[in-house]
This record gives sequence, structure tokens and C-alpha cells, in this order.
Amino acid sequence: MERNILKGKRIAVTALDLEQEEHRGLAVLSKSLIELLKKYGAEVYLITSINSFRLNRITKRTITKKLRNEIFVADICEKLDKGTSYRKKFKKNKLYKFKTIINLIIKIISLNLYNFNLKKIFLTLTQLHKDINIHSPRMSYLKSLEGFIYVNEIFNVTRLRSMRLLHKCPKLKIPKKDLDLIITSCPISLVNKDPKSAKIVQIIPDAIPIQVSNHPENPVTFYNRLLDAHLSKTLYISETTRSIVKDILRIQNKQDDQNEILYPMPSITSNALSEVMTIPTIREINNPYILFNSSIVERKRVELTINYFNSSKLPDSNFMLLIAGKIHDSEYCERIKKMCEKNENIILLDYVSEIEKVWLFLNATALISTSSSEGFGIPVLDAACLKLPVLASNISSHLEIKKLTNSSNIKLLDIKNEQSWVYHINNLITFDIDNENSKLKRIKHFQESLEKLEHKSLAKINKLINY
Repeated sequence: MERNILKGKRIAVTALDLEQEEHRGLAVLSKSLIELLKKYGAEVYLITSINSFRLNRITKRTITKKLRNEIFVADICEKLDKGTSYRKKFKKNKLYKFKTIINLIIKIISLNLYNFNLKKIFLTLTQLHKDINIHSPRMSYLKSLEGFIYVNEIFNVTRLRSMRLLHKCPKLKIPKKDLDLIITSCPISLVNKDPKSAKIVQIIPDAIPIQVSNHPENPVTFYNRLLDAHLSKTLYISETTRSIVKDILRIQNKQDDQNEILYPMPSITSNALSEVMTIPTIREINNPYILFNSSIVERKRVELTINYFNSSKLPDSNFMLLIAGKIHDSEYCERIKKMCEKNENIILLDYVSEIEKVWLFLNATALISTSSSEGFGIPVLDAACLKLPVLASNISSHLEIKKLTNSSNIKLLDIKNEQSWVYHINNLITFDIDNENSKLKRIKHFQESLEKLEHKSLAKINKLINY
């Protein structure tokens, strides 16, 4: 496919998940999408709700446009780098809660005055901004951005609509001369039906807030988000997600319409793989290991991974089980910690950096995933692209990844069949961390797999722009 297929196109991606303190699955999806668009020639902008904390309403209007841009961008970058747990902050910080409520009241009044049209400010990222911030692993995507589009309280306001506290969806109208396409990385209550403005395409990753009882998102609010997202063109990250969401919304599903599917890219990059080739070890890991990579939540069934590993012969062979994922303040995580506290062969790594994660994938003997539900399952996709052996639960999303990547290295097992899991764990071929040629083979396979996935996604994105 032509390398500059998107040259001259201007595409904006929403930054809701990149603004969070913890970068989880949706943030990974956003980053890989940004990099893909840039790699094939597009000018990419990030739509953000982050305001400048050094500029007020008066100074924004009285200083020069260039000075405003410099200060505004610097402030956005700082807040993106630190991240915020908005939900937690709203509950615990009374001053923040008060300011947010006042700002939203003002915004609601403003929306009604302007027919629910959201105002926006285009901000340009200079090379200096990138050089200052690119050292942060969280901010690696900055190199692929042309700038930001600041829309005051966009995510809070759209959430009010999802809660049905607004009588209609806010509208984001950006003329086609300024922007060709807007892509949301998750469903939000946002519309634009003006044919002279950039169209909105909403990505639907999953329906987990509805399916999982202990999810922090209110299920009815999320249901409304899904409904509102379908007022625009929607893309699902898997056939599994499409089937589930359309069933929940009672939308007729055309199983053969592949134009509705936009598979996510791997979270690993070729540059990161090349970088970790020179790193002999991280966190003093020298033994062969099986990798579990996911946030520690109940639906991931981490306890099964631990039990199956302990029942295998690997702990007697100095093998390790490395569990890389955020450890939350929850009863489930306390249970997992107790299961591991006296076991020297199991290490809870907690949240790992991007470079650490890539090193762990490149050097692992296998990836294991006992998850009971996934919108897609990016760790399994990462492993498949590397030709890293995978032992995974036989849920529909994992089956879809196996089909997508045509990978013989993915073994899908009954989640409760301990004998089968232990058998396959015992028969894993140990990967030699010191074997450079084996690592290079994995990297080559990754690059070939990535190119195939990119071409599939680009064809759909290009069709959306030119439709």
C-alpha cells in the first residue's frame, strides 16, 4: 500500500483515555491509531478537554496568538504527562468538585445559547514542545501529532448528555477545510450532522461496563453513550463486540459487513522492540518466564493463571510467572497478593512502563490469558504478531485474533479445564533470553504482521474520509 495514502488529510482523535492517570487498553488503542495515521501521511490532532492553568479568559484574548499557543500547549503537555483520575478526584476533592460543577453550569448555559455547538481552539505543537516532552514514555505519541484541538469540558459535557441531564447531544462542527475526519477512541455523546463539517466516526471497543457488575462506569450511562454513538458512523474493534453491542441495542446485525470492523493495532512498536534489544534485563529478571499482561481485575481470572502455573512442573525448573498489570485497591487484588506473597516463582510487577512491557513480550517463553471476557484482547494480538506462543481462554475475541493473524502459536483452551492448561504449560519450549537471533526472528515476524494489519485498517479509514 502507498506509504503516503493519507497525505494531506487532517484527522483528529479524542484524548479521553490519554488524559487518565493510568493508561489502559483504550489509551493503547488511541496511541496506536495516532501512530498509524501519522505513519501513512495524515496530519493528526488530539481533541482534549485540558485547559491552560496559566491563562485565564482575559489573557487568552489579550496576548498574541503565538504566545497563547506556546503557554497553552505547554500546560496541556504537562497535564497529559501527569494524568488525572477524574472520577476519584471528583469524589475526594471538594474544591475540584465545586469548580467542576460551576464550570458545567456555565457551560450548559453557553450550550443553550449557541444551539449546543461546542467551541474549539486549534493549537500547534512545535518541535521544541516535542523535544521537551518526548522523554516521557506516556508521551511518546506526541511525535506523531501536529497539535491539539482544545474543546472546553467536552468530555464532562458529553457525559452529562449520557446521563440524560442535557436534552440533546452537544455538536462538534469543524469545517472540512480545517479537518477531514474526527475519530473517537470510545463511544461519547457527540454528534455532527452538518455535511459541510468533518464527519465523526465513533469506535466501539466493548460493552464491558454493562456486562461486568463491578465496573466503575454506570451501566445505564454507558448504554446511553452507545446509543448516542450510533447517531454517527460507528466502527467496532471486533466482530465479537459488534455482535454483543448490536444485540444490547437491538440493532439488526449484518454479519458479513466487514466495513464495520476496525481492528486495533498492536500496542508494541518496531522502534520499541529495537530499543529493548540492547537492554539485557529489567527488574533483575534473568530466569525464563511466562507472562501475564493485564490490569488485575476479576474478569481476567488471574487466580486461574496462578493455580495452573503452580500445578505445572515449571516452578521446579526455576521458571517464573510474571504478572504485569495495575494492582488496584480492591478485595480481588488483595486476594491475588495473598496467593503470591510466599511464592518466589511468581512476581507481581504492578504497572509497567511501555519499554518494560515490550522487553517482557520480546523475552517471554509464552503469554498466558485466562480472561473470561474481552472486547478484543490486545496482549494476545501483541504476542501473535511476535510469534510468541500463547495459551489463552477460548472466548470468542481470542478466537477472532487467532483467525485474524492466522497464528498457529495460539492455543485456545477451556478456561476451567485445568488438566489441559497444565499439559500445555508443561510442554512449552523455553525461550533463551540471551539468544539474539531468536529475538530478531520475533521482531521480523512482528514487522511483517504489523504491515498486514495496517493495510487492512488504512483501507477502511481512507474509505471513510472519501465517502
